[in-house]
Amino acid sequence: MRAPSGTLHVIDFKTDQIVANIQPQDYWDDIRHWEINNNIDTLEFKVFDNTEHAATLMQQNLVLKEVRDGRIVPYVINNEVEKDSRDRSLTVHVSGAWVQIAKDGYIMPQRIEVKTVNQFMDMALAGTKWKRGKTEYAGFHTMTIDTIIDPLTFLKKIASLFDLEIQYRVEVVGSQIVSWYVDMVKKRGRDTGKEVTLGKDLVGVRRIEHSRDVCTALVGFVQGEGDTIITVESINDGLPYITDSDAYQRWNENGKHKFGFYTPETEEQNMTSKRLLTLMKTEFAKRVNTSVAYDVEAAAIGRAFGLSHELINEGDTIRIKDTGFTPKLYLEARAIAGDESFTDPSQDKYVFGDYREITDPNEEMRKLYNRVLASLGNKANKELLEQLEKLAKEAKGTAEQAQKESKAAKDIAEKTKDYMDQNLVDIIEGANPPTTNLKPNKTLWRDISNGKPGILKIWTGTTWEPVVPDTGPLQQSIKDVEKDIETAKTELNQKVQSVESKAQEIAGQIVDVQKQVNGKVDQTWIDNQLKDKADKSGVYTKDEIKDGFIGKQIYETDKQGNVQKFKDINTSMDQTNEALRQKAEKAELTKTNDGLTKLQNKTNEIETTANGTKQKLTELETTVNNTNVGVRNYVLDSDKFISPPDTNQGFRFVNDLKDLQGKQITVSVYVEIKNAKTSVNPSNRVGFEPSIRYSDNSIQHLGAWLRITDGMNFKGIISTTLSIKDIEVLKTEQNAVYIQCGGDYVKVGRPKIEIGNKVTDWTPAPEDQVTTTDFTKKTVEIETTIKGINTTVSNVQ
Repeated sequence: MRAPSGTLHVIDFKTDQIVANIQPQDYWDDIRHWEINNNIDTLEFKVFDNTEHAATLMQQNLVLKEVRDGRIVPYVINNEVEKDSRDRSLTVHVSGAWVQIAKDGYIMPQRIEVKTVNQFMDMALAGTKWKRGKTEYAGFHTMTIDTIIDPLTFLKKIASLFDLEIQYRVEVVGSQIVSWYVDMVKKRGRDTGKEVTLGKDLVGVRRIEHSRDVCTALVGFVQGEGDTIITVESINDGLPYITDSDAYQRWNENGKHKFGFYTPETEEQNMTSKRLLTLMKTEFAKRVNTSVAYDVEAAAIGRAFGLSHELINEGDTIRIKDTGFTPKLYLEARAIAGDESFTDPSQDKYVFGDYREITDPNEEMRKLYNRVLASLGNKANKELLEQLEKLAKEAKGTAEQAQKESKAAKDIAEKTKDYMDQNLVDIIEGANPPTTNLKPNKTLWRDISNGKPGILKIWTGTTWEPVVPDTGPLQQSIKDVEKDIETAKTELNQKVQSVESKAQEIAGQIVDVQKQVNGKVDQTWIDNQLKDKADKSGVYTKDEIKDGFIGKQIYETDKQGNVQKFKDINTSMDQTNEALRQKAEKAELTKTNDGLTKLQNKTNEIETTANGTKQKLTELETTVNNTNVGVRNYVLDSDKFISPPDTNQGFRFVNDLKDLQGKQITVSVYVEIKNAKTSVNPSNRVGFEPSIRYSDNSIQHLGAWLRITDGMNFKGIISTTLSIKDIEVLKTEQNAVYIQCGGDYVKVGRPKIEIGNKVTDWTPAPEDQVTTTDFTKKTVEIETTIKGINTTVSNVQ
């Protein structure tokens, strides 16, 4: 874990910008006091007055400090700032900035049914600059709020309800705070395995035993609805208390019970007698024996002597060993509070709690052995001998099991060694072939005698054979081919220019043919044919004969009378004193429901002159559909909207947004709302919020939200611009648009994620579009002259 730098950053509370950096050499007498149970975190330090950074230490400004577990903790200057004229010093007292959450709003009395910790936290943090961070709970709970409370109290109740611990942190990018997070985890700190021992860093331990809470009968009760009280009488033979016979024999006075009383401290509603009995038995187990408390004083030698493995951090679980006790004392404990100083490590001290005494099995065996020896002085003690025999059998069984496990481990190790010997391959790099430790078909040589990357060769037992072909002789051939490629490229470019010119010519022909076809479609004639016809779909034929021209036009219409397909077939004969020209032509226009238009024109022309006969066959075809080009949208299948009763709609993303690593993006969504109502959902907002999880397990929410007020009307696109961390993106988690409010009309949809800091109109992802533009022209010319027959075939696409 990286050691903190010790620099204190001063933040302007209005802009969230860093306005001063106080280095460790510029402050002294610093003490950070923290307590896990009460979420207390304060910092006190001194600086010289009338300095540049001292001027920034004004009320409500923030101080950021990196603590040992890597978090950046924000503090607010809301206590007194003391000036001392004797040494011209300024003493600053700051508290955890989360105390200000208490002033960010209020929570009305209500009953919140079956919510997750994430849902509870979102309710508590709504309308604040803080956001939900890491959470470690997957269950559901119900809470009743009896009075008006502030959001900070609400957060503490949530943590208590789910048995979690709260930690606060901020995220800084450059010189600005970009995110404020509230985490709820099962247990802060780590189980480090560190031992605090007598003679090293353990100053002393006091073991305090008392019996003031001991009882032999426990009466349990809980307040029900109204004036009713819930007890266990109905399921406990009519008795409101439970007893323990061993405790009664040990602690009774004159045959009378010692009664204790118990009311569960829980937010659980609808408590039943059966549940109460379970809780009573758990509590009673703690009261039948004497209570033991410990007072441990340990020296913090981790930073004092530069021993990083001896560091104790917030919430860490450690082992305490005091061999001065008889018998020796072994404890497990947790650091629940502490004082830390960056400039003076000797001021570090900790408070431990959650003690658990650990029994040393070797010590117990030794005690039993001594008892057996003492009893055997005159005669054998049957009870002790039987107990010793039982322990001996258990020890023998343990030894046999250990022997079996050891043999199995040995067998696995031997098989692993055999496998490695059979399958491991040695790879040796060098200009000269290796001569020692050669294994047939197991030794590879990377021959770099002619430079890298070299040639990989394998030892067959007699010679070195190349594993891959030697490409050296091919190098000259490649150079020769490169010259040929350059020549071919030049010729190809010339041909491409020729084809492009031909394509432009054909494009002009397409336009002319379209005009010709459109001119031939006689809509007036079609309308006359459709008169007095209920179902207007059908096929109509129009014939025309005029001056050597014979033509037929075929129309296909839909039920509304719109021409969907048109076909024109005609032949003509033209004779002059020089030539006889015969021409047959077929033109066809087709439309489909999705906007696709296909135009096909076929012509067969024969011209006979004194020089010979020339026949030309031409086919021209074009297919075009609508093309839509827009800014790249990373949301797939995004052309969707939702309205109540639907309150969320999930979406998929291009490559799980992994391509956006380290980029600035804009998130947008279309929202339409009329006469908004805020009483439906406590969040009172509508928008789009995906989230991504990074490789360091942190989560970033990419939310674009519209905050709702009563009676509000809005129609348009909302957006937000933010930066994706330059860390590997593992996956997306949240993926939906949400409606968390009411109204006469609410509609949200068409989300978009795009690169850049400018929002653009919605466009679908390229994966959701199909674009086709295609034309084909085929020509065959057959010319018969006195000199012979000449045939030309061309195909341009």
